Amino acid sequence: MGCLLGPREAEVVRYVAAGLTSKEIARLIDISPSTVQKHRERAGEKLGVYTLQEIIIRAQSSPDVRSANQLGPSPGEGGSALSCDSVCRA
Repeated sequence: MGCLLGPREAEVVRYVAAGLTSKEIARLIDISPSTVQKHRERAGEKLGVYTLQEIIIRAQSSPDVRSANQLGPSPGEGGSALSCDSVCRA
C-alpha cells in the first residue's frame, strides 16, 4: 500500500484504540473535538476502514500501536509514524 499516517493521525488512532473519546483526545492533545474527528476520518480513509470498530481492530492488531498504558510520546514527539501496511495487517 505504501501510504503513511501523519503524526497526528497516528496519535489519534492510538488514543482511539486505547478507548478514548474524541472529546478526551481533544483535551489531552489540545485540539478541538472536530479536529480529532477529521484526523480519525483521514486515518480511516488511508487505512481503508470506515467505522470506529474497524479502526480499533486494525490499530490493536498492529505492532506499531501501543496499549493504553504504553502510549508514551506521540509520533510528533520522537515516536514512529504508523504505516498503513503495518496497521492493515489483520
